[in-house]
Amino acid sequence: MNNDEYVKNMAGMFNFLAEVFYQKPCDELMETISILELPLFITKENNIDNHFRGKLDTLKQLSQTLVLDDIKQDYNALFIRPKGKLAYPWGSVYLSNNNRLFDQSTLLFMGFCKKNHLNFNLPQHQPMDHFGLMLVALVYCLELDLQDGQQRVKELLEQHLLSWSDRFLSLVIEHSTSHFYGVSAQLCQLLLTELTLSKELELKPVTLYK
Repeated sequence: MNNDEYVKNMAGMFNFLAEVFYQKPCDELMETISILELPLFITKENNIDNHFRGKLDTLKQLSQTLVLDDIKQDYNALFIRPKGKLAYPWGSVYLSNNNRLFDQSTLLFMGFCKKNHLNFNLPQHQPMDHFGLMLVALVYCLELDLQDGQQRVKELLEQHLLSWSDRFLSLVIEHSTSHFYGVSAQLCQLLLTELTLSKELELKPVTLYK
């Protein structure tokens, strides 16, 4: 697999997972997952590829066997309900010492998006630093970096996403009652780990508050 194919595969995987974490579950999404082709999840590292194969097979099975209402209840408990979300999907909740939305880390990510001409048409008062939206930004940066050789992916991961994503994904794995989102989170962890290694990223330790 050459580098262009590798990057396009990575972009395709993150684009799929962005939809899983950002969009409310529906029959159409479950049908799409049930027919996912394995080549989309082929990566450079054979040992990681073997993990992908097992996780993807599990996710496809869950999409075919779970009752949609159970997945919706899981989604709501994890990400939506007004109080006591089990896995808050916004970075500032973890990076702000008072767990605030729209805190400094949100503004910094907004600045990154503006600098790179990445525009999200979001409902009013919705924070931009949602995990699913950051995956969309990652797809965008992977594709642009492939074209011009810049380092948008490195900046996005080191300065905006990886500081809190593992904590978020760990909470999803711990609290997902349907296991649908837990397996999706495990796929994300594998992908982000591979990308971290392939980009030789240098991650500075940060204090998390949730």
